[in-house]
Amino acid sequence: MKFTCQTSDLNKAVQSVMPAIAAKPSTPIFGGMHIIADNNTLRLEGMDINLSMSNEIPAEVEEAGEIVIAASRFNDLVRNFNGETVKVTKSQNDNNVRLQSGKADYKILLMNVNEFPKYPSITAKQTFVLEEEKIKELIKKTAFACSTDYARPLFTGVLCEIKNNKITFVGTNTHRLAIRTLDVDNAPDMSVIIPSVVLKEINKNLNGKVPQEVTFSIVNNQLMVKIEKWSVVSRLIEGRFPDYKRVIPPQFSVKTKVNVKDLAGAVSRMSLCSGSENDYSIVKISINAKEIKVMSSSPDVGTGEEIISCNTEGNPINVAFNAAYIMDIMKNIETEEAEINLNNSLSPVCIKPDSEEEYIYIVTPVRVIF
Repeated sequence: MKFTCQTSDLNKAVQSVMPAIAAKPSTPIFGGMHIIADNNTLRLEGMDINLSMSNEIPAEVEEAGEIVIAASRFNDLVRNFNGETVKVTKSQNDNNVRLQSGKADYKILLMNVNEFPKYPSITAKQTFVLEEEKIKELIKKTAFACSTDYARPLFTGVLCEIKNNKITFVGTNTHRLAIRTLDVDNAPDMSVIIPSVVLKEINKNLNGKVPQEVTFSIVNNQLMVKIEKWSVVSRLIEGRFPDYKRVIPPQFSVKTKVNVKDLAGAVSRMSLCSGSENDYSIVKISINAKEIKVMSSSPDVGTGEEIISCNTEGNPINVAFNAAYIMDIMKNIETEEAEINLNNSLSPVCIKPDSEEEYIYIVTPVRVIF
């Protein structure tokens, strides 16, 4: 095998495949990256039991061939090459590969290419295509609300629900819930749970320079997503996603409108007084007719209080939250004002943009003494 390619192209391709390669692979061969050179194209593949990724870049291929190289070592080398191009050469009977870039010249031991599994292929029963702007919007507004606790895998994924030409993404960790709905054309009705880590990798591979289409293909419990030359194949999360609509109160007795930046800033500053070194910083919020008082206290730090303007319908109410949960939603509301709807100090609270946008965030208050 012998080929030459641009260092920058190779580096980007390696980075786009590395997330599929586990730090502690289930079997040694999955610690390798499969590289195939043919027809002036270089294909890179990485995989583990539940996740596979591939990408293709142009290359000048003098001799076609394939190798498997230790992925972490290859990644480190490619990231640090300072030459404009990389030349890769492997003689037929050698158990190593030669990498040359600029003045650097390496010979790296290879893994057994015959042990590397075939990249999974999908003959889809269900397929739909989303524009880049739509999939980025759906991921941004929901994936952050998912759990990172893999002891409860159901909540580490985003529910993708398509019905009546509407697509809805739902993310939850049981303490908060984010729901975003958009119009979609020519998509079959379905309901699947996509791992949030897969959605975040999809988002990384949308460059925003040229509008791209994202193709989703689903068969049984497998998902394949393609963005131009990059692809990911993943198992869907199995199980019954909770009925998220039941969590949303049918009506509210208190409704207030507040400036998004003002509330985000106040909550962020008050969280500094919580004294907590982890993400669980509690802030107290007292809502009145024309002002919201944001408060926090800690015996180790002290107390803080800040007042911001609001416009409230209903009786005054006190409520407390995990500060991170409020700051997260404020980052994702793009209107100037947010609408906060409540019933009492302990019932689920609905936060949404002050617009007709189909975006709802539900958060469970924290029980505290005011």
